[in-house]
Amino acid sequence: MPETDINLEEHWEEVQSEIASRGFVIYPNYIFSSENKAYWPKDEEFAKFLDLADELERKVIYVHSSQFDSEEALDLLLLSATSDFVDYDVKTVRECLRSFGVESSAEAKDYLKTTKFYSGRRVSIRVEWVFDGIIHTYSRKPAWFTDISELAGRIIELSESFLIE
Repeated sequence: MPETDINLEEHWEEVQSEIASRGFVIYPNYIFSSENKAYWPKDEEFAKFLDLADELERKVIYVHSSQFDSEEALDLLLLSATSDFVDYDVKTVRECLRSFGVESSAEAKDYLKTTKFYSGRRVSIRVEWVFDGIIHTYSRKPAWFTDISELAGRIIELSESFLIE
């Protein structure tokens, strides 16, 4: 998913306004498929994405946006884990870190602090439409999400290094 330094809260307002001005029928979710996707280039304007949908006479577009929360912070850890010893029944980030054996590490403390800081901020915008079986996708995530994802990866590496010892 393309990452950007733009303010996603402001961009979300612009996206909604642009969509509303064009009269599309909105399906309020994204398409659950990773196949046959064509991602809109990061450096191209959103309005041009909708211009193409108009030109191809698309009427229905799929629109989804979400905010970062503790569930997403937990999912990042669990989905990054590769060990057979992962407890997928944990309910909180803190429980997950404890189950990984890294709760007191600097990385874990940084993860808790960072995810708390970004909690409630918009983490994704996705707009899609379909033409000839291809899902055309405009998708944006903030640059800070990469930092959190990388930190989750470091926690997993640290956890797995304990398993090897």
